[in-house]
Amino acid sequence: MRGVYRLRLWALLWGLLWAFAPALQQPPTEKIEKRISPHIVLFQEISANPPLAIQGVRITPARAVSFRSTLGNDVVATEGALRGRELTSRMAWRHRAVAAINADFFDGGDPLGLCIISGELVSEPFPGRPGVGWTSTGQVVMGDLALDADVTRPDGAKLAITGINRVVKAEGDLVLFTPFYGATAGAAARGVAVILDALPRPVRVGATLQAIVREVREGSAAPIPPTGGVLFGTAAQAEFLRTLQLGDRVVIRVDLRGDGAAQWRQVQEAVAGGPWLIRNGKILTPDEQGGGFNRQTFIERRHPRTAVGRTVQGEVIWVTVDGRQPQSQGATLSELAQILARYGAADAINLDGGGSTTLVVRNLVVNSPSDGVERPVSNAWLVYDDAQRPTLPRYTDYRIEPPQATLKVGEQIRFRLMRGEQPISTWEAVWGAGSIGFIDQWGRFRALRTGRDVISVYVDGQWLHAPVEVVGDAPAQNGNNGGN
Repeated sequence: MRGVYRLRLWALLWGLLWAFAPALQQPPTEKIEKRISPHIVLFQEISANPPLAIQGVRITPARAVSFRSTLGNDVVATEGALRGRELTSRMAWRHRAVAAINADFFDGGDPLGLCIISGELVSEPFPGRPGVGWTSTGQVVMGDLALDADVTRPDGAKLAITGINRVVKAEGDLVLFTPFYGATAGAAARGVAVILDALPRPVRVGATLQAIVREVREGSAAPIPPTGGVLFGTAAQAEFLRTLQLGDRVVIRVDLRGDGAAQWRQVQEAVAGGPWLIRNGKILTPDEQGGGFNRQTFIERRHPRTAVGRTVQGEVIWVTVDGRQPQSQGATLSELAQILARYGAADAINLDGGGSTTLVVRNLVVNSPSDGVERPVSNAWLVYDDAQRPTLPRYTDYRIEPPQATLKVGEQIRFRLMRGEQPISTWEAVWGAGSIGFIDQWGRFRALRTGRDVISVYVDGQWLHAPVEVVGDAPAQNGNNGGN
């Protein structure tokens, strides 16, 4: 009988070992952190089961730290195919930022939600979608807001302004355009445009401004004077504007209402996204997130993601999750919230994701955009750290080993940074790849698609590059390109 019991015990043990074997054999999540400036840390997580690549930065508040919101090409709308959009890496380079992430969802070059640049309200909030802002006193704030603005004619009649720097809707709309929009204000249907002179700027939240009517015209477009603006209305709003005369003085009031609206009068820079992921330490369920997003295709399906969070200590966390690729499956919004919570976020919002997801550090794209190339976007969120003073490179004899490589799709290679004959610690360098593969912060490159490009590394104030060619059949697309 003892033999029978022993056999049963061994069978049970073998069964348990077999059941838990995948978990026991599962490689651990690899984590690395690199301090890229006195107050900014780059971090990365790589896991194989499930395949996931997470990149982000942790920003410690300090007097030397500042944020900036920027538009593609510095305006909302331009002529041509890009319509005002620009690569996040290009915006970071133009404005000399330490790091940058893509920001809001967009229609052409128009950010769909709240945008404040240098203290000026550039785009109004989207209903039910939160924004994140940086105040003149160095605080990071988050909140749900709505536009509260109006125009008053000389006869005392008043009408609500429904939008800032966006195309006027056909069904009745009144939009204020400033030079931040571009050269020409536009509407989806014929309406009335009032061209204004002497409009004080910046058009700040909480401001009451006066401007002079230069011209009243009919049509679907109007020029925006560099020292003024345009009030553009359709339907009943057009009738309100039609009575204005050359030389009339109008009063324009611009404000926000909602979540802590008073403190937003101090906000210098802001971007938006949605939906909420975490509020006051609570991870929100899909039913609580709001913002009008499709639950099945957007919220509960895995996509590349970008998000921003704030800890109780005031630290700011940027996170990107790669997706739709062999090395990273992406995340649902609930999974994204769990990632932000794990990094200490007490409040967090989702930003635009999908092919827009981009994290730039030291002018290098450190994640792997799912389109295979970086996508032009309408706006970006930049960070600076003035505690790091510009200095000349200490050494010039750096090189990458191997100096070039040829791989097949799916193969991997480890690049190393050398100074003379000595390897440089990976903690001192930031790695980035082009369009044909993904390189992690250990310097390991994985070939994802055929083509020729370079891998790059930043070290000691300089950038080095190594050519890479990937050959072989391109892999099948991984994941659904819906959502964003």
